[in-house]
Amino acid sequence: MKFKMIATDFAIDLGTSNISVYKKGEGLIINEPSSLVLDENHTKVEAIGQEAKDMLGKTHEDIQVVKPIKNGVITDFNLTEAMLNYFFDKVNPNFSLIQPRVVIVVPSGITDIQKRAVEDAALHAGSRDIILVDESLAAAYGMNLSPDEPRGILMINMGAGTSQVAVISLNGIVVSATMNKGGDYLDEKIVDYFREEKNLEIGKNTAEEIKIKLASLKIKDGNNQMEVNGRDLLDARPKTVSVSSSELVSCILPFADEVCEMVLEALEKTPPEISSDIRRDGFALSGSLSKLSGLAEYIEKKIGLKSYRSEDPGTDAILGAGLILENPDKYLKYRK
Repeated sequence: MKFKMIATDFAIDLGTSNISVYKKGEGLIINEPSSLVLDENHTKVEAIGQEAKDMLGKTHEDIQVVKPIKNGVITDFNLTEAMLNYFFDKVNPNFSLIQPRVVIVVPSGITDIQKRAVEDAALHAGSRDIILVDESLAAAYGMNLSPDEPRGILMINMGAGTSQVAVISLNGIVVSATMNKGGDYLDEKIVDYFREEKNLEIGKNTAEEIKIKLASLKIKDGNNQMEVNGRDLLDARPKTVSVSSSELVSCILPFADEVCEMVLEALEKTPPEISSDIRRDGFALSGSLSKLSGLAEYIEKKIGLKSYRSEDPGTDAILGAGLILENPDKYLKYRK
């Protein structure tokens, strides 16, 4: 076994769908699903990450695919610790005398108890120092928006488990709102649609593929179609059906309206000086769900503001956490 005096510091985003890791001096090195496969006694972890996700919907009754993080917070402490150990070992595979400092991205609005659960899991996995960063604030750093300046930033972050609205200034959250709906919620709505309207049972991975490839709020995309394979609910045989983009609008539109309502409620509580900044700059979109076709344009029209986003909004938060890891004093200067 090799020995290192000091372990390499890193940042980690404990997402509902994926776990991302940024290693100091190297950048983003890991982006894998936050899934585990347990044995028949639910005591041993058989697979983690992409390998575990690939098994979803294909396992027999003796093994189970689980997600220990739901809506951005820990639901099973021991499994989260096991998953963190797996990723910690990937970053620092050898024994170190001094454990790493870790920056951890957490969702807006989590409770003190939930924060403590994240800290405890990271400490048990092997951390000497932990910095918790709000997901919206981390995303603002990742988009190079200078959230440490006296300037109002309206951030809409839509991930797999949660959707968050935050008004940011001077490294703090001025106003925020969170709902436990995101990409996974839309996947469930698509599964329900096929069951109720097509008499077809499909899996979560298939629903996610449909959401990414076909779902759209753009009128011009309405005639786009794709073939979907599943199990016929009437005779249990394998079956293929065709679905168009326009048919899926009913799965997406209620969610989009809820996001718009959440934004408008946050704007009502925003101080006037910050409101003027937002009126001038518009709002930032972050999170993997923000790439859904037509969603940005729909929100723009509903709230009357322009939007902007990075090339890969799904990595904004972890890249921002990486910037904080590289220069923690810039992040901490208004926080103590």
